[in-house]
Amino acid sequence: MKRTQADIGRLIAELGVDRSQMEDLAELNARAAERIRAGSVDLLDYSALGYTIHNIYGLIENACFRIVKFFENGLSPDAWHKELLDRMPLAIPGIRPAFFTREEYLVMDELRGFRHVFRNLYSRPLDMARLDALQEKVPLAVKMFEDSVARYSKILERLGESIED
Repeated sequence: MKRTQADIGRLIAELGVDRSQMEDLAELNARAAERIRAGSVDLLDYSALGYTIHNIYGLIENACFRIVKFFENGLSPDAWHKELLDRMPLAIPGIRPAFFTREEYLVMDELRGFRHVFRNLYSRPLDMARLDALQEKVPLAVKMFEDSVARYSKILERLGESIED
């Protein structure tokens, strides 16, 4: 399918909205983390922290899905969450550049793993120590995502300039 400048402009705009929403989610995450740093050991505060990490990764995953849908299509229904993220550090010649570096991918994959566990906890207890350890990486993941969006948007802008409508 041939992409137009308008198609590329729309993807850039959508990724920009994701980046803006990430700022809001990062603020909520920081507030939840601060309550715990201030001494809270309440399960409700840890649950709120987990929820913000879950939502941060959900936003990252949605941005990745936009990119795959725009350039590639076709994710298998089995384990598509992992497959989607696994594609992001891949530069596919003639199709699309990589969205994440290898280092960014590794950080995002930790968030993906947590999101999977968090969504499926049900009656299992939340591992507060694991959550604390993961929280240490959240500001880095947010920055990496924002940097990836900025970098990718520039690539997309150059791609759009090379298209004749």
